Amino acid sequence: MTETPQNSSTVPSKVLHVYTPFSARRRTPGTAPYSQRQKNRKLTAPSNESFESVEIFDYSGLLKKTWRLYSLSPLYNFKVNARSFKKYARSLDASLTEDKCSFASSNGGSERSSFTVYKDDPEAVQIQVTEKRNGGGSTIVLNALMFCVDIGDHPVPAAHKAHFTYYPVIMITGNKLRSNVVLNWLERHFDCHTSPLTFSNNDLRWILACCSTRDAGHKAAPVLLQYSLQNVCEGIKTIDCRFESTFCRELWQRIQNTSLSSLTTLKEDDVETFVGALESHLEYTMHIVFSKLTLSEVGTPIAYVSSQGKIKLFQSEDIYLPLHLVSSIANDKLTQFSLTQTKPVLNTTG
Repeated sequence: MTETPQNSSTVPSKVLHVYTPFSARRRTPGTAPYSQRQKNRKLTAPSNESFESVEIFDYSGLLKKTWRLYSLSPLYNFKVNARSFKKYARSLDASLTEDKCSFASSNGGSERSSFTVYKDDPEAVQIQVTEKRNGGGSTIVLNALMFCVDIGDHPVPAAHKAHFTYYPVIMITGNKLRSNVVLNWLERHFDCHTSPLTFSNNDLRWILACCSTRDAGHKAAPVLLQYSLQNVCEGIKTIDCRFESTFCRELWQRIQNTSLSSLTTLKEDDVETFVGALESHLEYTMHIVFSKLTLSEVGTPIAYVSSQGKIKLFQSEDIYLPLHLVSSIANDKLTQFSLTQTKPVLNTTG
């Protein structure tokens, strides 16, 4: 049920880990103070009982790929229509061509971009860059998806919503240089700000609690918790622990006396109780105080999520839940940033 280290005192240079889709060699993520944690999070995506009445689309194009996540501030004057999309594609093509880090292939091909509404949902816009070879044929060299999945508080005031379009997250797979061109182009043309979306220890605990307790089938993948030991234990970078997904679901039902699918709002106390129970089991088994360590990656039957802003999705029928969570987290970070940038205006007329 768990991965137990083998006498780490005699092998100080050993890295204790099992295979996960992301590299374990990464810096220790920063953690948010507990006093700043979100008190509750509404599960407004089709992840509750209403999900049964929602049409299931084929999202195979998003599955089993490693996506890099970025947060987006609201886009000014971004239009979701075919005419505007054609104009945006021509402009992005020019940026790709002008970039000094030329992406021209050895076959002398050219690159063309396209903008489309993903799965007829205006809350998701797909950007693709396709390399067309002179000898015929084409290859998608970059795929990006801007999306907003049922967030709660919208950061754009109602009076300005006609001028701003808000996609809290853009996830990209493809060459990093091309990704930078796309992000810089968005910033220049729509007066927005992009930044890598990273996850704190608290964020990963929310994702773990939400995504590890859903019924993902009889042969669901195990639940993995990766803890960072960098700057904590010399010679050991990470410890990875594994639980059977059925164990996590049964534990949740014993603690809450209900299934996650029946909840519409998940409280912080629920998350802490569930994750705390998992860590207590690990502490009893391995004699390591995991509650004092920092999560750097979580893996569930639905998705893998890295603290460094990577995500890998596995199931079309449950894709809304992880996308809803990352949308909500990105929106929370933007709201907190906006509040810290707001300065009081002193009344000097009195």
